[in-house]
Amino acid sequence: MRVHDLLDHWAARHPDEVYLSDGERELTWREVREWSCRIGHWLASRLEPGERFALLDRNSLEMIAIYFGASRAGVVPVPLNFRLAPAEWEFIVTDAGCALAVVHGDYEDALAAVAPDRMAVVTIDGDGTRPDFATEVAGHPGTDLDRDVSPDAVFHQMYTSGTTGQPKGALVSQLAVCLNAIQFHAGLEAVRVSSLCTMPLFHAGAEVSVFAFTVGGCSIRVLRDFDPATTLRILAEDRIRTTGLAPAMIQAMIAHPLAKELSFDDLDLIVYGSAPIAGEVLALAMELFECDFAQAYGMTELSAVATMLSRSDHVVALRHHRELLTSAGRPVLGTQVRIVDEDDQELPWGSTGEVVVRGPQLMSGYWQQEEATAAALRGGWMHTGDVGHLDRDGYLFVSDRVKDMIISGGENIYPRQIEEVLFELDGVADAAVVGVPSSQWGERPLAVVVRAPGSDLTESAVIDFCRERLASYKCPSAVAFVDALPRNTVGKVLKRELRAPYWADLERSVN
Repeated sequence: MRVHDLLDHWAARHPDEVYLSDGERELTWREVREWSCRIGHWLASRLEPGERFALLDRNSLEMIAIYFGASRAGVVPVPLNFRLAPAEWEFIVTDAGCALAVVHGDYEDALAAVAPDRMAVVTIDGDGTRPDFATEVAGHPGTDLDRDVSPDAVFHQMYTSGTTGQPKGALVSQLAVCLNAIQFHAGLEAVRVSSLCTMPLFHAGAEVSVFAFTVGGCSIRVLRDFDPATTLRILAEDRIRTTGLAPAMIQAMIAHPLAKELSFDDLDLIVYGSAPIAGEVLALAMELFECDFAQAYGMTELSAVATMLSRSDHVVALRHHRELLTSAGRPVLGTQVRIVDEDDQELPWGSTGEVVVRGPQLMSGYWQQEEATAAALRGGWMHTGDVGHLDRDGYLFVSDRVKDMIISGGENIYPRQIEEVLFELDGVADAAVVGVPSSQWGERPLAVVVRAPGSDLTESAVIDFCRERLASYKCPSAVAFVDALPRNTVGKVLKRELRAPYWADLERSVN
């Protein structure tokens, strides 16, 4: 099974139904299939099987069609985060050995300025100074390619977010992506409904959600850029049944004045993931949208999804076990999750350790990094770097990243536990906890808080609130108020940026 097989399945059954739209264009299953064949022929004329090409755009119909076309040609897209600096693009395209770049006109000059000499640049909606993507593709046939692409071939080389050090290129096979899309779809329970793509398509979670919607024969409305008001209106007015959102997006939407003015009668399911969500934010969202919710947990190295907290889990949580809302759910079809200690020994349920995952959706490895691959996939399990525990029913609770753990006076402190308490406090709009130096304890937790509009929340009020709910050694000893938390493009808080000023004068970022 290859990624383009997912498209071909429905193109043969419902060729004239709308598959992709962006508010201006509507394309049927047949039209997208033919377009992807033209793209495949074009890519095959430029690249040998297995060669890499860079892909740089915001969300667009072109990006989705290019993914399918690349699958047909057996060439490997390297999606670039459009918010990175040009020097960061340069590292990725050089590391991957890209011979070609397909780039939107908004970024063509910036990418061309750092492109290696060997890399040709073709533009989408460019200024005419470089070859035009649509013109190049139009001259090729919309028929099947004569290339035998193996299910084990690399489908994409997607670079990890690189919050520490240089990013690594995760190699994920055609079969791994297809199976993860099927696994994800089984948890979505969405068949032939309208969906909205809001997450950035250079991200593994957004990509696999598109393929999961494709597995279900769903139509997909592509939103080029996330905007709370626009997204709210589309959900309310365009009869969207399901969408995927990052927690930061959900938080922005429920805080927007427009949210209380609209009705979301057609909305059936919101899937959230890519970062932890505060229980209170989730509860407010469930009250506002009055639809089902599901959570997906995973990472780029797992094609995207390892566990899901299902629709029914959310119902049970609201009725009987509210603490379940903080869970990442249970393993998706064909997947195993364990908690292990530092020696990779499995720990019993309830014990805290590193989350490891085994299943058909695992990456093949990191591009040209044998040692990092061996460490990450040792024993056949993906070592996620996340800290968590399993309960007696197999639900996974992720408490933190291994690298974010604070060690204070010999005690391990997981910031996520403190953050959950902070989100319960009136006047807190956003919050993160990081470790900062302490001459007495080595490290101490610092709460970084964004006040809600109109709030006059004080440091003493925050600390007192935490003292009532946490062990004394876990309580933040200080509070820093900021206007906004730094986040990457998928909503994860960049804790290294919060930590950096406090560790700048020390030789190590641990104490």
